[in-house]
Amino acid sequence: MKNKKRLALLSLVAIPSLLYSAPASAAEVTEPSKIAYTYNNNYYYNSNVWNVIQLISIIDDRYSSFQTRLESALKAYNNLTETEKQYVTNYDVLSNHQHTRILYRKLASQIEEKLASVEPTAVNYYENVLATREWFNSLNAAQKTFVNAETQRILSSYISPNTTIDKVVTKIQLLNSSRLSFHQEVEAARAEYNALRKFTNAYLPYGTEQLLLEAERLVVKDKAAAKDVENAIAALSPKTSTIKDVQKVKTAFEALTPVQQQIVPNVSILIDFVNGKYKLPTQSVENTKPNFSNTAALPGKTTAMSRNRNDYSAKINVTDPGVHTERFILTTKSNMTLIIPSLSTLVDKDTTGVIEIQLKRKLNNITFKMTLNNKPIEFEENIELIINNLPKNASIIQRNDLGEKLHTNFYVDGNRHIVQATTSGTFQIIRK
Repeated sequence: MKNKKRLALLSLVAIPSLLYSAPASAAEVTEPSKIAYTYNNNYYYNSNVWNVIQLISIIDDRYSSFQTRLESALKAYNNLTETEKQYVTNYDVLSNHQHTRILYRKLASQIEEKLASVEPTAVNYYENVLATREWFNSLNAAQKTFVNAETQRILSSYISPNTTIDKVVTKIQLLNSSRLSFHQEVEAARAEYNALRKFTNAYLPYGTEQLLLEAERLVVKDKAAAKDVENAIAALSPKTSTIKDVQKVKTAFEALTPVQQQIVPNVSILIDFVNGKYKLPTQSVENTKPNFSNTAALPGKTTAMSRNRNDYSAKINVTDPGVHTERFILTTKSNMTLIIPSLSTLVDKDTTGVIEIQLKRKLNNITFKMTLNNKPIEFEENIELIINNLPKNASIIQRNDLGEKLHTNFYVDGNRHIVQATTSGTFQIIRK
């Protein structure tokens, strides 16, 4: 009897339709659900969610279908309910593709802007198109689809230089070193000739290219003469330069040709000295000048610090802090870089001499010392000590001479920890 009851129950389980009874009336009939559920990877997905997952999985940011497939996946995802969206297990992939699309659009804009940066009538238009075409051709198929149709048309079309060999010859023959536009004209003539050579392998008539080469040598000579005066102006100091020194630099500037004078970038400083902006000493004070270093770091340049085992050192000449506005970049072979602010931000701007910098690292301890004429110095802006390749969760603390912990400013940028301070200090790396 018990066996018969079990068989009856099994038959009901095996045939679900036997449990179904028709509704009493049509009013009781509800709309059947349109959602079909699929079992996969221990999760239940309805068909809408499964469709989105499949659409995301076929997106490839290397192929021309990238944009259309990404749009299709986004549209399908946005049509899901908030509950359904929670079950899209590869949403992070979709999000990454959206970020890639932003980068591709930016890249396409840069290419479009480069092509548009030179007018079609300009002599260097042909070279600009070739350079932009080479850039465009380096893109993958997906990236190319973001470049607008007109830009793609130009880059894929046949193009020839906006000049002829006769025009180039005429330009070279008309070059005049006394014209203020001489340097620009030489550059334009060279650009046109290079474009023709690349397109037709054309050659200038005998003697014409020699004229162009001679003009280019004059340009180099002009720049060298202007650079000498630029350096002489930069060496002027309200504290050490006399009226005679200023007059000497003024005479050197006036000896330049008008073409050379216009490329001296700091002539305004000379004008300030000549117009009496600074009260200058009447006698030379060279005998009171400090013994400056011949190997000192230069402003605006990257300088490798001298090394003795784990000790690094560098020097900075302080001649006239007020006129120096560029930073000093000091590098080491121990994953550390020092960025020293411009000398114009020194707290004591009335001192000249040589800044002595010492940087020592022993395991997790870093000591940074900086003096001017053997006295500690301070800047109004932050000195930056950059330490590379530390764990992201590492922290840095500063300690005083008694070992007490001080407030430390630092932040993390990628694989770099950047410590900020206005004066010397001792720092400790805390690895977690």
